[in-house]
Order: sequence, then C-alpha cells, then structure tokens
Amino acid sequence: MSEEDEKPDLRCYEGGPLATNGYVFRAPGGWVAVDAPLGMAEWSESEDVDPQLLILTHQHFDHVMGAAGMVERFGCPIWAFAAYERGLTLEDFFQGLEGTGFEIASYNVDRTLEGEIGQSLDVLGSSASLMHIPGHSPDSICIALEGWDLVFGGDVLFESGVGRTDFPGGDTGLLLDGIREKLFSLNDSTAVLPGHGPPTTIGRERRENPFL
Repeated sequence: MSEEDEKPDLRCYEGGPLATNGYVFRAPGGWVAVDAPLGMAEWSESEDVDPQLLILTHQHFDHVMGAAGMVERFGCPIWAFAAYERGLTLEDFFQGLEGTGFEIASYNVDRTLEGEIGQSLDVLGSSASLMHIPGHSPDSICIALEGWDLVFGGDVLFESGVGRTDFPGGDTGLLLDGIREKLFSLNDSTAVLPGHGPPTTIGRERRENPFL
C-alpha cells in the first residue's frame, strides 16, 4: 500500500461567527467528526458524510454551536474531556457581559475522556492518543491519529500563534508548557490541524512560532 493510500479521507469545514474549523475523517468503522461549529451538520450532509462519532477538542461555544444539531441529524455520540457545562462553553461568562449573552443548544457528553489521557483510544477502528493541554480552556485536548502523522490541535497551537488565555480558566504558562512538553514531543513532520486558520506542522512551529 502506498503512502497516499494510507492517508485518511479527511475534510475540513469552516463555519460559525469565529470561522471555526470542524473536521471529518473516515475511520474503518465510519466517519468521525472533530468539533462542531455552527452549520457542521448541514455541511456534513452536503458532503454525503454521516458521522458516527463527534469528538470535541474543547467546549468553547464556537466549537460546539453545531453539536446538538449533529446529534439530531446523525444520532452520533459525543466524546469530550469533561461533561457539558456552561462554564466550559463560556455561556456563563458572556451572560455577565452586557449585550453579549447567548445560549448554546444543550447536548450530552456520552463519554468523558479525562481518565483516558495518554492511553491509546479506539476511535471507530482508528487508534488515537490524547494529550490534555489546558491553558486556553481547562478541558482542551489534542488528538493524535496514530500512524497518520497528524494531530487535531483545537485552539492550542496555530500557525505562528497559540490559543488565547484571557477567558476563564486560561493560563499562559500552562498552555506554553503543555505545547513544549507534549505537542513538541511529536515528529517535526506531524501535521497540526487547528481550530482556526490553516494547517501547519510541528517542525514549523518549533522553529518559527514567535510565542514558543
């Protein structure tokens, strides 16, 4: 089998008020979605994709605005580091700021992953390892697909940037330490698929990221 044949069928959707990236990839047991910005269900349907699982890198509002819609449309379970709560989605935070309140359609996290960090996880037949890297959000995880040389980075690491740390639960030191100790342990060739903006690689960010 050639290297090209071994790469997963992977697609990216950008949607919602903050141009948030959601991803789908085809695992042996079906399609897996990673994050759910607003409009993710409609886009998935237009791509003729029917996700059997939704994994959240973290639960900030822009990454979960389409989560309830994904469950309604496809009946997929949701996996995340922690259970749904309004503190993680930032609903409580913005509710206290005049003129910025909003509510996310509630959803249920069917499997919490907090106890499975560092273990090999069976994701519909694909093996993945999870890294808990708080600092942007207390529940932020990065998902490395074993054997595919890629990681779903959420809002931890971007091309020439890192996640913001000024929301509740943010911690710049935790974020930077986590990137250096965990993400930078991956090969330079590892592709990073972030929650916003274009993909990058571990090697590029190790060499050129001004925050690191």
